[in-house]
Amino acid sequence: MVVFRSGQPVVRSWMTGGMGQNVLGVTVDEVKTVREGETVSLLTGFTGLQSDVAILWFYGPVDPNTKIVQSIFHRGEIITDYSDKFRDRLQLDRQTGSLTIRNISTTDSGVYKVQIINGYVSEKRFSLTVYATVPAPHIRVRQSRSAGSGSSGPKCSVVCSVENGRDVTLSWYKGKEILNQTSSPDLSTILSLPLEIEDQDNNIYSCVADNPVSQQTTQLTKELCPHSNGKSDATLLFVNILCKIFMFVYCVAENPVNT
Repeated sequence: MVVFRSGQPVVRSWMTGGMGQNVLGVTVDEVKTVREGETVSLLTGFTGLQSDVAILWFYGPVDPNTKIVQSIFHRGEIITDYSDKFRDRLQLDRQTGSLTIRNISTTDSGVYKVQIINGYVSEKRFSLTVYATVPAPHIRVRQSRSAGSGSSGPKCSVVCSVENGRDVTLSWYKGKEILNQTSSPDLSTILSLPLEIEDQDNNIYSCVADNPVSQQTTQLTKELCPHSNGKSDATLLFVNILCKIFMFVYCVAENPVNT
């Protein structure tokens, strides 16, 4: 139990950047974005805290109202308790009040609040978003080489897809130029993006899936969309017909009809 020296404690918030930031309607002092599986430290900015201060950490998806760390000085010793939610992944620095979370997961995203109590209450809030690594996109042939309307030759039609996730964007690139992109707030969907290219197009096309912490690229290969080595299907058909006519004429010449 923490006993305050001067009746009701005074809550004081300190911010690294002056003004707080609004995240999902909650004012926070610092915003952090990390990749799933990493270790993150929520730094208070304090150093050399006295041993008799009480340090409390709270967490919540939006409102940080669940206590996850309580560290107090009681009868000459420091007692620190951690929440079962995080099991053994939390580590409190008593000198600074900072909290380290190991092997962080997407379910750890939310708002964290620290209170350092020593006659008054100093408070700081963090918004933490944890992203999974985006999977590699998959390219498949949607339609084998077909003649496109208004086109001088056939086109190769493919579609790129990737499992959706938080803030995932799927894009087609021609070289370094972005052609189109898509995203969806519905995390249960599969993101898909079609592409049609001319049969004789020799540009490099890539499908890119990304989120704020990772990016995966799959390049369109010649095996999926083979070129005709400079000859269109119409040209190959014409050559084939000529060969058949030549063979017919040759056979007639070798075997004349007797009259």
